[in-house]
Amino acid sequence: MTDVKTIVESAAIYIPFNCEGTRIIATFGEDGYFLCEGEETGEQYEIQFDEVDLANDMFYKLELIEISG
Repeated sequence: MTDVKTIVESAAIYIPFNCEGTRIIATFGEDGYFLCEGEETGEQYEIQFDEVDLANDMFYKLELIEISG
């Protein structure tokens, strides 16, 4: 099974299925959770790794855009 901790550590955005998109603020791997802030509400959420549904939830990471010119 894919390790949720590894995914969270490389992601910037977490979107639980049918829920508000959240920005990942911090990861507490030793304690088994990460903190997020709602993009719309600004509320903070503590998400346990075992609450993540890898089949339906989505993660996005930021990548450098190469500009040639």
